[in-house]
Amino acid sequence: MINLNDGLKHINAKSIQSLMKEKDIVIIDIREQFEIDITSVPGTVNIPMQVVLNNFKDILRKDQEYYILCHTGQRSYYLTSVLAQYGYNVINAYGGITLMNEFYVHY
Repeated sequence: MINLNDGLKHINAKSIQSLMKEKDIVIIDIREQFEIDITSVPGTVNIPMQVVLNNFKDILRKDQEYYILCHTGQRSYYLTSVLAQYGYNVINAYGGITLMNEFYVHY
């Protein structure tokens, strides 16, 4: 985990690759469909950020841990901070898909 002294949980996106091999984790890729069409990460669930923001009480559970992934980590940082305020167990994938070299395709 990375500590940015902001009260949130962060993990380097590259570290998620190792976690995916070790245990079953839930990664929510909050990028838009046109971004997913360019490159995607196998094993993730794509729910665009706006959909999560508008429906998180219906689609997320507070007893589940979620890793939030986007392109560079900015959107995931914002969404993680919002969800954490509501008591959800969320971890920001710091650096986004750009750091997940095995899966990243340059735009």
